[in-house]
Amino acid sequence: MYPDTLHNNLATGVLDVLWKDGERQQLSNGFLRSQCQCSICRSERLHKDAALLVTPEIRITAIQPVGAYGVQFVFSDGHQRGIFPWVFIRDLDEQIRLVSHVEIV
Repeated sequence: MYPDTLHNNLATGVLDVLWKDGERQQLSNGFLRSQCQCSICRSERLHKDAALLVTPEIRITAIQPVGAYGVQFVFSDGHQRGIFPWVFIRDLDEQIRLVSHVEIV
């Protein structure tokens, strides 16, 4: 599964992904930063048993292709280690839906 287009809006901090099957995703830059899969970020999430905390002001400043596999985002906080496979990005919508249906008491 590959996207047809990627467009990052720096003003709003939203990455717009249009997939070849017509599905569209809109993912905040901050959310993407919090989902980084590099070893440092994964370790931090495991040890803290929580998502990485990032500010809503975080922006993607560059998008670098990683072959046909996915992309590497460069974030405004200087982080640029994680590779985001296309399948991982596509599955983020489902993760957002699951989290949004959890009721916190």
